Amino acid sequence: MSVPYMISGDGNIALILNGKQFYIQKDDANREDVLRLLKASGSADEILAVIDKATPVATYLSDSEVSVVDGVLTYHGEEVHNSLTERIITFMQEGLPVQPLVNFLKKLMENPSFSARNELFDFLDHRSLPITEDGCFLAYKVVKYNYTDKYSGKLNNSIGESVTMARYGVDDDRGNGCGSGLHAGTLEYVQSYGSFSDDDDSDKVVIVKIDPENVVSVPKDCDCQKMRCCEYTVVRAYEGEMEHNLYQDDGDEWEDDDDSLDDYSHEATGFDNYHLWN
Repeated sequence: MSVPYMISGDGNIALILNGKQFYIQKDDANREDVLRLLKASGSADEILAVIDKATPVATYLSDSEVSVVDGVLTYHGEEVHNSLTERIITFMQEGLPVQPLVNFLKKLMENPSFSARNELFDFLDHRSLPITEDGCFLAYKVVKYNYTDKYSGKLNNSIGESVTMARYGVDDDRGNGCGSGLHAGTLEYVQSYGSFSDDDDSDKVVIVKIDPENVVSVPKDCDCQKMRCCEYTVVRAYEGEMEHNLYQDDGDEWEDDDDSLDDYSHEATGFDNYHLWN
């Protein structure tokens, strides 16, 4: 018996598998595999093996506050944007510990703004922005040649400095492309925003570490590639694009030299076929 499904005008797929409804977005990495199976009259179990991420994620997670039900990640029973589930799967595929993402989720849920919590996922959908072991994330920022901010020239953005402002002073309307607040973004965004040359007064790029709790808004302009927050720490100077998904708390590249991470190894979890869940 063929699996009932419908493709919307936007290219999203809705289908019924073993009595449960599933949605495959047009940009889902598994969409083409699912569509191929549907057209070939594949069975519900065959399709579930491609799209149902609940089993591998639940197997890999070990946290009393976080769970996976029917492919949806929840925190204390509250549904969390599925892009975080996708991140967990990516970490699993790369052999990285998923606890940093759980730490990220817990910090995010301390953010007092419901809209900011949801908007941050739009920002982190840009895969080039990594997570740190303690659950913060890294982003790029343009500063002047003397490491002061571009707007006022008064804020010190030297390496190791923490920059703060009152949260109520940060524009929380994502409809405003230009608004008050401390800004950071993707590499593509800062390259378009800064003025770079070989001159001594050329702008510079630094890497900043941001606690999800301190994010206030993610403007829709620039394809959600910038965000406003009330605090960040400058962890290091730009030395090239960040190419990894996980970094140490100080912004350096993550190295698996900590025995405490053994609890998240493939052997410890018994999760051997992580490469099948792409």
